[in-house]
Order: sequence, then structure tokens, then C-alpha cells
Amino acid sequence: MLCVFLLQECIKPVERPKITPQPSGSKIRIEIEDDGTYSQIKEGIREPLQKVQVTLSDCLACSGCITSAESVLISQQSPDELFRLLELNKTTNDTKAIVSVGVQAVLSISNKYNLSCQEGAERLAGLFSELGADYTTVITVAEDLSLIESYNEFHEAFKNGNVPIMAGVCPGWICYSEKLHQHALPKISKVKSPQQIMGSLIKLIYGKKNDISPDQIYHISLMSCFDRKLEASRTDFFLEEYKAKEVDVVITPIEIEQIFSTMSKTLEKFERIPLVDLFSKGELGTPVPNYQIMSHIGSGSGGYAEFIMRRVAKSLGQKLEEIEWKVGRNPDITEAALIDSDGKPIKFSIATGFRNIQTLVRKLKAKTTMPHYVEIMACPTGCLNGGAQVRPANVEATQSRELSSKLEQEYRNLPTVQDTSAAETIYETIQNDPQLFSHVLYTEFHPVEKTNLGMKW
Repeated sequence: MLCVFLLQECIKPVERPKITPQPSGSKIRIEIEDDGTYSQIKEGIREPLQKVQVTLSDCLACSGCITSAESVLISQQSPDELFRLLELNKTTNDTKAIVSVGVQAVLSISNKYNLSCQEGAERLAGLFSELGADYTTVITVAEDLSLIESYNEFHEAFKNGNVPIMAGVCPGWICYSEKLHQHALPKISKVKSPQQIMGSLIKLIYGKKNDISPDQIYHISLMSCFDRKLEASRTDFFLEEYKAKEVDVVITPIEIEQIFSTMSKTLEKFERIPLVDLFSKGELGTPVPNYQIMSHIGSGSGGYAEFIMRRVAKSLGQKLEEIEWKVGRNPDITEAALIDSDGKPIKFSIATGFRNIQTLVRKLKAKTTMPHYVEIMACPTGCLNGGAQVRPANVEATQSRELSSKLEQEYRNLPTVQDTSAAETIYETIQNDPQLFSHVLYTEFHPVEKTNLGMKW
């Protein structure tokens, strides 16, 4: 997972055994072994300390880490849990297992095997079908909804002078703010990420249309970032009435590679199975085959800043052709602006990586001038460079950036979303139910109180 630094203060680094008080002068020493495990040395005898499994709830409740770390054992969001759910799905006709894939993750895996994104996605559908999934779809409609409501939220905030607004769809950035920069939380967009919107759509809209209770739908999400696992485990995204999560398991490209290894197969060996559109125009909740992988205009992280900027321009009667994004102090921050009817600039920015995030939160705290809207992603260059993307062995940082640039170009070569009528139909439908509308599109953030652990390792 993406991590600024993993503090050597952890709620549960090891199980601390109950130790009988020793005579004065008797000492017990704890050392870290070469493999990262802990050992207790008592009277010259070395004994390994039992490792404790840290759950996602532990991670979310702890302020020791900035976000989370790959070394954290996440049992309920692992390939084993994926296998368990899909195997369970094969044993009954009362459940449905649906996989929703993010374009960034599919591009990463497809690139590894020199396949087109569409073929890669369809062969991944073959993998999931072989494991026991009923459908594989793409989160495009959820991305559309997230973009549409992000604009509506920004429009209202700008009208009321409540800017800047910073995108809130990156879980690494959200964890970081909740734990270290609570002053930023009121300025972060409350619109849910596409992953979680898709979870609501599948469990509450697709499920209702097909008379399937949310707890009888297994929703698996393939995403480019380990922190999506933490996001899926937030209590905000738990359907209390049904005792079910919106997203049951998040799997990543790195873990897909591990699954290939376990099955002794590679991507091109799986059958091509068409992707399914669960929310096509006029058929919300009815599976329609032959869904096409598409991108959005703008950044490879979903194009939030560009989408909102274009919508603002349209509301001002302006037509934007190509937007010129100017590079800021470093390549991971870009800026653009348009002029409103009063001749004043409305500024937009895309900032990626924690170096730029730290600069922005300092500016916010100091109340210095900031862009009116900032698309923020914790991974340098954005979601195409997510921490769980597949990378060749021994890749240097510069090579990683080159790979990200290649994926960015492939993302731009995909057909772009032109028709958002399905998302607009869903939007109109859920507007009639304020509670459902709020649940599908919005979330809340929660400051995490600093934990005083009283010990350092």
C-alpha cells in the first residue's frame, strides 16, 4: 500500500506475552531478526515472539501509520478470501458474484502481457468466471456518477464562497488527512469514489431489480491501489441493515499475478468472456453483454479537474477545446484556469504525490491562495501509477515513471466516454429517494485521534 513512512509505533507489532516479574538485574531483550520477525532473548535463550494478524479495523483506528503498509496482514482482503467467496458462490443458486474492474488496473495487467486493454479485460473475465464469478463489469457508470456529483458539489461550494474544494476519492489522501491534517477535512469533497459508488449500485440497485438481497451478492473490485482495501473496510460503507459490505473483496494487479502463479496460467491462456454492462440506458440492473472499456477525458485518475472545469465553462457559456495544463514547480502538479463573467480567474489544479499534498495542506492551514478545485491523488502521477500495479522486477523510480507514462498514453488511446445517459438515468432515479441518494453518492470523513502508544520499537 501507499505509505509515506511506517512509524515504528504499531498497535499490534507482536503479541506481547505475559512475563513473570524477574529478579532485580534480570533483563529481557527484544531484537528484530533479518526476516523482520521479533525474538525475545531471556537468559541467553532466543525465543520467537508470536506475530499478531492486524485487521483493517486496526489500521483504520490507529494513527501510527500515515496510510497503511504492504507488510500489514490483511486477511479479509486477500486472494484467499476471493477464492473462498467465489467457491461459495458456485455451491448455491441463491447468490451472485460480480467483479467490477478499474481501467487503470486492467491497463497494468494487459500491458504486462502485451494485450489490448479490451482483450485483457475479457481474459480477466475468463479468469474470474473460472473461479466462480457470474459477471465481470467495468466501473465506468460509477465514475460518471462520481464526476457528475463532484461538479454539482463544487458548483454549490463555489457559489457560496466555500472554496477551495479538494477531491476526496483517493483513500491514501483521505487516511493521511484524517490522521495528520484534520483541518483539511472540511474542504475535501464528500462525493464517494467510483469503487464505493459501484458497490452501492450493485448491492442496492442491481440487487433490488433482480430480487437479490445485498448480503447475497458478492462484490469483488479489481483496483490499482492497496489502499482501496482499507477504503472498502470503512464502516461508512457497511450496509448495517443487511450486515453486508458494499465491496466484499478488493483485489489488485499484483495479487492477480500471484493468482496466475498459483494456477500455473498466464493471462492469455484464459478464455475471452465479454464484459457485462449492468446499468445500460433504460435497462438498469439488467445484464447486457459486450461492454467496452473506456476512458475519461483528462488525467488517468478519472479526469476530475478537467470534467469540472469543462462543466463550469459550459455553465458560463464558454466552449473549451484543448485545455492547456501548465506544469507547476514539479512534474506532478499542473494548473489551468478559465475566466468567469466578472473577468476573474477560476483556477483548477491536479496534484499527485505526498510532496505536493503536504504543500497544499500547509497552504490551506496558512490560508494562502489556492486553486478553487484540486484533483488530489496520493500516488505520484496518479492512479495509473498505483502502488499495486504490476511492475517488472528491479524497476528504478525513473523507469516506474516511464511505465506510468506508457500506461497514460494507452489510457488516452482508449475510446472516451461520450454517452453518460445511464448515469443520468440512475441519478434521476435515486434523487426521488433522498436517503438512497445520499448513501449512493456521499460519505463522511472522521478525524483519528493520535494514539499515545507509550512505547517505541
